[in-house]
Amino acid sequence: MFIPIHLSTFGDIANLDDDQVKEIIARVGRDDLTVALKAASEPVKDKVLGNMSEEERHALTQYMEYLGPMLLTEVEVVQLQIINKFKDGPGNDKFV
Repeated sequence: MFIPIHLSTFGDIANLDDDQVKEIIARVGRDDLTVALKAASEPVKDKVLGNMSEEERHALTQYMEYLGPMLLTEVEVVQLQIINKFKDGPGNDKFV
């Protein structure tokens, strides 16, 4: 199944449909997703957490608390890595 996902910024996640967000959750590791959400806007956090099971959501929020404060630059690096996974371009598959 082909699920096109086009991200220019991490904030674009808030505007994706639920299937696209679930695809991002599936393709991005929990560690990276947790770090990326630490500095995300509330609409992005709500969109991602709203597409997780209660158990996944609880585990992720607990892990966010466990990580404690992080430098914004560290979070932005992880957000950029996620964006790059879903940018348009040759060799960037978006197949499930």
